[in-house]
Amino acid sequence: MREILPGVFVVPQNGGKGYGYVHFVERPAGNLVLDAGHISDAFDALSARGGVAAVVLTDRHLAGDGSNKIAAHFGARVYCSEIEADAMSHRSRAVHIDHALPYARTIVEGDVMLVPTPGHTPGQLATLCEVQGARILFTADFVWRTENGRWRPGNASRKKMQRAFDGLRDLRFDYVVPWTSYAADEFIVPIDDVNAAVDAMIAACPKP
Repeated sequence: MREILPGVFVVPQNGGKGYGYVHFVERPAGNLVLDAGHISDAFDALSARGGVAAVVLTDRHLAGDGSNKIAAHFGARVYCSEIEADAMSHRSRAVHIDHALPYARTIVEGDVMLVPTPGHTPGQLATLCEVQGARILFTADFVWRTENGRWRPGNASRKKMQRAFDGLRDLRFDYVVPWTSYAADEFIVPIDDVNAAVDAMIAACPKP
């Protein structure tokens, strides 16, 4: 695992498998795992840093056997939206979820805000929290960065993404930490102006 900001780590999935890194956030109020995946070979390292208090399943693609193992090993609470929980309820193998939340901004774990960002999936959530004085928006694959340092929205359609992007404008955050593939080398994006960053995200949608 690698620290990319104070208290924020990227954790490769077991043996470099899977589609990219999992995020681990170290907090006095309880550590978080975001973008859950297969990270059992990092459990000892996570335990040494206080374990995992909660897991946020940002969308249906990031949930399953890997997230179940994290919850079982650490006794972690698992959050997702009701929309994504319903989508996962039809799977042959159950996904462990403790809190299926109404699709609205919600505070969990004391001070962690889950923000609706529909478009990639209908019930996807971004996660906003303060870590060692920095306000960080974790976007998972709602919007991420390409290997050439450009934004890539989770849906190509500007119409389908517009509402979610506009829903970020009244928030304050110093960094975006997006989903990161193993090929990428840009783990964080400093944000000087939220509106300008949102405009750039919307402009990256290649379709109307």
